[in-house]
Amino acid sequence: MTDLRQAAQQALEALHEFGYHGSSPRWERTANALKAALAQPEQEPSQWRDMIVVTLVREGINKHKARELADHFAAQRPWQGLTEECKP
Repeated sequence: MTDLRQAAQQALEALHEFGYHGSSPRWERTANALKAALAQPEQEPSQWRDMIVVTLVREGINKHKARELADHFAAQRPWQGLTEECKP
Protein backbone atom coordinates (compact mmCIF):
# COMPACT_ATOMS: atom_id res chain seq x y z
CA MET A 1 0.00 0.00 0.00
CA THR A 2 1.36 3.42 -0.91
CA ASP A 3 1.88 6.27 1.53
CA LEU A 4 -1.10 8.17 0.11
CA ARG A 5 -3.40 5.17 0.42
CA GLN A 6 -2.22 4.60 3.99
CA ALA A 7 -2.86 8.25 4.82
CA ALA A 8 -6.36 8.10 3.30
CA GLN A 9 -7.15 4.93 5.25
CA GLN A 10 -5.91 6.49 8.50
CA ALA A 11 -7.93 9.65 7.87
CA LEU A 12 -11.08 7.60 7.26
CA GLU A 13 -10.49 5.59 10.43
CA ALA A 14 -9.97 8.82 12.40
CA LEU A 15 -13.29 10.20 11.13
CA HIS A 16 -15.07 7.11 12.41
CA GLU A 17 -13.12 6.97 15.67
CA PHE A 18 -13.77 10.59 16.58
CA GLY A 19 -17.49 10.52 16.11
CA TYR A 20 -18.27 10.62 12.39
CA HIS A 21 -21.88 9.52 12.01
CA GLY A 22 -22.95 11.52 8.99
CA SER A 23 -24.07 14.41 11.20
CA SER A 24 -21.95 16.99 9.39
CA PRO A 25 -22.18 17.52 5.61
CA ARG A 26 -18.48 18.40 5.51
CA TRP A 27 -17.48 15.19 7.31
CA GLU A 28 -19.76 13.18 5.05
CA ARG A 29 -18.21 14.68 1.90
CA THR A 30 -14.74 14.02 3.31
CA ALA A 31 -15.55 10.40 4.17
CA ASN A 32 -17.09 9.82 0.74
CA ALA A 33 -14.04 11.30 -1.01
CA LEU A 34 -11.70 9.10 1.03
CA LYS A 35 -13.79 5.99 0.33
CA ALA A 36 -13.81 6.78 -3.41
CA ALA A 37 -10.04 7.25 -3.44
CA LEU A 38 -9.50 3.98 -1.60
CA ALA A 39 -11.87 2.13 -3.95
CA GLN A 40 -9.72 2.93 -6.98
CA PRO A 41 -7.25 0.21 -7.93
CA GLU A 42 -3.69 0.85 -6.94
CA GLN A 43 -1.52 1.58 -9.95
CA GLU A 44 1.86 -0.02 -10.20
CA PRO A 45 4.72 1.74 -11.96
CA SER A 46 4.85 0.57 -15.55
CA GLN A 47 7.81 -0.49 -17.63
CA TRP A 48 7.04 2.47 -19.87
CA ARG A 49 7.48 4.86 -16.93
CA ASP A 50 10.77 3.24 -15.94
CA MET A 51 12.05 3.47 -19.51
CA ILE A 52 11.17 7.18 -19.68
CA VAL A 53 12.91 7.86 -16.36
CA VAL A 54 16.09 6.07 -17.46
CA THR A 55 16.10 7.94 -20.78
CA LEU A 56 15.63 11.33 -19.11
CA VAL A 57 18.37 10.61 -16.57
CA ARG A 58 20.73 9.67 -19.44
CA GLU A 59 19.93 13.04 -20.99
CA GLY A 60 21.07 14.77 -17.81
CA ILE A 61 17.77 15.40 -16.01
CA ASN A 62 17.74 14.90 -12.25
CA LYS A 63 16.36 11.48 -11.25
CA HIS A 64 13.60 12.96 -9.09
CA LYS A 65 12.54 15.43 -11.79
CA ALA A 66 12.55 12.60 -14.35
CA ARG A 67 10.19 10.55 -12.17
CA GLU A 68 7.93 13.55 -11.71
CA LEU A 69 7.79 14.16 -15.48
CA ALA A 70 7.12 10.49 -16.28
CA ASP A 71 4.29 10.38 -13.72
CA HIS A 72 2.84 13.59 -15.12
CA PHE A 73 2.72 12.28 -18.68
CA ALA A 74 1.44 8.85 -17.62
CA ALA A 75 -1.41 10.50 -15.69
CA GLN A 76 -2.39 12.60 -18.69
CA ARG A 77 -2.53 9.79 -21.18
CA PRO A 78 -3.15 6.38 -19.61
CA TRP A 79 -2.52 3.22 -21.57
CA GLN A 80 -5.56 2.28 -23.64
CA GLY A 81 -4.45 -1.08 -24.99
CA LEU A 82 -4.58 -2.32 -28.56
CA THR A 83 -7.71 -2.09 -30.61
CA GLU A 84 -9.07 -5.24 -32.25
CA GLU A 85 -7.84 -4.10 -35.66
CA CYS A 86 -4.25 -3.75 -34.36
CA LYS A 87 -4.10 -7.17 -32.75
CA PRO A 88 -2.41 -9.94 -34.77
